[in-house]
Amino acid sequence: MRNVMVFTAGASHHAIELRWVQEVTTLGFVSAVPTAPTGLVGACNVHGAVLPVLDAGHFVGDANPSPARQGDAALILNVDGTAVALHVACVEEVISARFENGTVVDGHGRALALFEPTAALRQLVGEPSTNFPRRHE
Repeated sequence: MRNVMVFTAGASHHAIELRWVQEVTTLGFVSAVPTAPTGLVGACNVHGAVLPVLDAGHFVGDANPSPARQGDAALILNVDGTAVALHVACVEEVISARFENGTVVDGHGRALALFEPTAALRQLVGEPSTNFPRRHE
């Protein structure tokens, strides 16, 4: 069993372990970052700290990720001491779920890809990752 938060990115549902999530919030004004790598959609002030804003849709294979805008949902993650805002379409629920064959199975019987923030950050800085989340329908 894993304690996870279920969220949507694009049209698909995903899960992230609660150990990564510091807060659920809405984004303030998102400033573009020139020459930023794909997946880093900008920076935003959250409680006086300027955080990079990552697009969950990009990392889960959404072909048409939506731009991050003021008022959109975000998860504030703490990844090995680094705080980032993860732009998501919607936060659905917090659950204890079964973990089977690399996916989380929720109470509705849906198989959800487990989002790994360390893999997302490695991809941003150009390091290869073998356990990167894949999109599940």
